[in-house]
Amino acid sequence: MTSALTPEYEEYPQYCYHLSPTITKWCPLEASHIAKLRWHPGFEGQDDTFFHLNHPIRWVRVVGLVVAIDSFYARRVYTVDDSTGVCIECTISISPPAPADGEKADKDAEQAAEQAALDPYADIDVGMVVDVKGNLSLFRDEKQIKIQKMQQVKSTNQEVEFWNKIKSFRSDILGKPWVLEKKVLRRLEKENRTDARGREKESQRKKMKAESSRQESKEHRQHRSHASATTIQKKSYKPSKLSSVTAAEDGQYDALGL
Repeated sequence: MTSALTPEYEEYPQYCYHLSPTITKWCPLEASHIAKLRWHPGFEGQDDTFFHLNHPIRWVRVVGLVVAIDSFYARRVYTVDDSTGVCIECTISISPPAPADGEKADKDAEQAAEQAALDPYADIDVGMVVDVKGNLSLFRDEKQIKIQKMQQVKSTNQEVEFWNKIKSFRSDILGKPWVLEKKVLRRLEKENRTDARGREKESQRKKMKAESSRQESKEHRQHRSHASATTIQKKSYKPSKLSSVTAAEDGQYDALGL
C-alpha cells in the first residue's frame, strides 16, 4: 500500500535485482534515511537487502563524526553521527590479541605490523570525521554497517562534496521507483523458469546418485557378510597327531578280527 505522497511501484522478484541501479552501488545516504529503509524477511544473512521504494540496497556510504568506540572480543563498534538526528553503528571484526609468548624485543616491529593488519583502523579515534563504506545488516532489530572501508575526512570540502552526492543520488535514483520494461521482465521470468527446471533436475540427479551409492554400499556390505559366513562354514582343520595314532590303532584292532 502507498500513501498519497509515495509513488506507486512494482515489487520485482530477486532474480531481477542485478539490473537495479542500486544493488551493486555504494549508495550515499544519511543515517536517518538508512534507519527508515524497509526490510523483508527472507533477506537476512550474508547478503542482507533493504529497500527504498522498490530499490534494493545492500551497500551504503556515510560520512559523520565518530562519537563513541566500543571494543568487544573480536569486534569493534564505531558510532557515527552525521548530524541528521540519528546515529549509526559501524562494526568491524578484529582478531583478539595473541597471548604473550616471551619473544625477544627485536621482533616488536614484526608484531606491530601484524597487529596493524589485524586492526586496520586502530588510528581512528573519537572526534574524527570519517567516510565509511560497508554493507548493511540487522542486529537486534537495528541497522548496522559492516565496515568494508573507512578513512578519515580531512577537510570540510570533502564533507560538502559528499552531501552533494547524497542530494544527487536522492533526486536522480531514489526519487522515483525503479522500472523494468515489460519485455525485459518477461525475459527474466523465462530465464528464471529455465534455471529453476535445471536446478530441479540437478537436485533430482544428486538425490538419485546418493540413493544409488547407498544401495551399492548396502549390497557390498551384505555380500561381504555372506562371503564371510560361507568361509567360516567351509573352513576345515588338519587332524592332530593324536587323532592319527588313534585311527591307526583302531585299524590294527579291527584287522585282528577281535
